[in-house]
Amino acid sequence: MKTMHLAVAGASGQLGTLVVNELASQCVGHPGTTLAAITRTPERHAAWQAQGIDVRCGNFDQPQDLAAAFHGVGRLLLISTNTIDGTGRRVAQHQHAIEAARQAGVAHIVYTSFLQPEEGKRSLLNDDHRATEALLVDSGIAHTILRNAFYQDLLLPVLGTAAVDGLLKTAMGAGHVSYVAREDCAHAAAAALADGYSGNRILDITGPASLDAPALAAIAARLFGRPIEVVHLDREARARHFITSGMPAPMAQMLAGIERWLATDAMHIVSDDYRVLTGRQASPVPAFLHAHRQQLLAVPAA
Repeated sequence: MKTMHLAVAGASGQLGTLVVNELASQCVGHPGTTLAAITRTPERHAAWQAQGIDVRCGNFDQPQDLAAAFHGVGRLLLISTNTIDGTGRRVAQHQHAIEAARQAGVAHIVYTSFLQPEEGKRSLLNDDHRATEALLVDSGIAHTILRNAFYQDLLLPVLGTAAVDGLLKTAMGAGHVSYVAREDCAHAAAAALADGYSGNRILDITGPASLDAPALAAIAARLFGRPIEVVHLDREARARHFITSGMPAPMAQMLAGIERWLATDAMHIVSDDYRVLTGRQASPVPAFLHAHRQQLLAVPAA
């Protein structure tokens, strides 16, 4: 039986850690699979090494060393970086990783992209993913593109103040979003990396329902036991609200811009790809919010 050599690049991040841990439980010690975790901070992962995971140093900003980090890897999970600054650095990081994978002879790349990164729906996040998808196609490497919807975690700052003042303030207008659990994205990435698929495919990884602001307000009202009113704001007013609640200004501007972009209905798709890929049902938003109820109730009023 031919051995599959799997690797997760970006292993130290929240998503990467979930993926490595899931693959470790499935693959480590199995005679047909090896697993490498590629990270800028290998010294932090002695526990993984003790489990038999090959922890390697790799930095997307140091491309001269990446091909060595990918040596012997057959299937690589390329987790998109969190360098979201509009400078082009994020795309350059992804380009370095893809080129290094080509040099190392990686046969298949799984990439964590973004739902509907098409032309005509420009945003800071969207543009980087669209450019990276094009780099993958041009590389000639077989690939799986996982177009993830927004994480359910992003609802925590949105609904936290609503629990206190009864107001759901948003710039998303009439847009709908199929929020997905981060854990579900990790399940999808682990499954796509380990399933041995050898062609090119694009999968939409979404939650089970597409929700607009009134639907979110209704869910929050049931969770908190009080009426929640939707208050529609423009981008600048929404950024000011985030800043007032204690969020750093750059992040506030970014999230406000994302919410305004959601008004285009760019995240409305609900797909069955997650269930087909993993054999699981995607987790719904009410279950996520219920699990984080105490955290939401602890958010101070803005």
